[in-house]
Amino acid sequence: MLSRFTTQILYVKIKVNSLTIKSMKNGEIITINATTPFSTKRLLVGQFSIIEKLLTAGFKKLNKNLLSPIVIIHPLENIDDKLSEVEEKVFKELALSAGAREVKLWIGEELTDEELLNV
Repeated sequence: MLSRFTTQILYVKIKVNSLTIKSMKNGEIITINATTPFSTKRLLVGQFSIIEKLLTAGFKKLNKNLLSPIVIIHPLENIDDKLSEVEEKVFKELALSAGAREVKLWIGEELTDEELLNV
């Protein structure tokens, strides 16, 4: 179970060329729409370096702690019932390279605040 008191938890929802990041510590939400597309016809993350910069900026804006955040990353579009190993690696590496300490990948319905703390 994740503790909201020990570290920052960020919930990242990814759609085509758009990110929404929610801080579980204070409930603040930011949405970042890419001016340069990071998605392609076939891939939600087709341009890694572009989305990495956006995610890094979002983390810096929301994470006021000295500790790197725990990130729950949730791709919402351009996926089938489950992800390939390559897609899983892309999403995990994306969050880690943007500054996450730990990454949890979620596929399914959007999570409530209570569910996020129990992932």
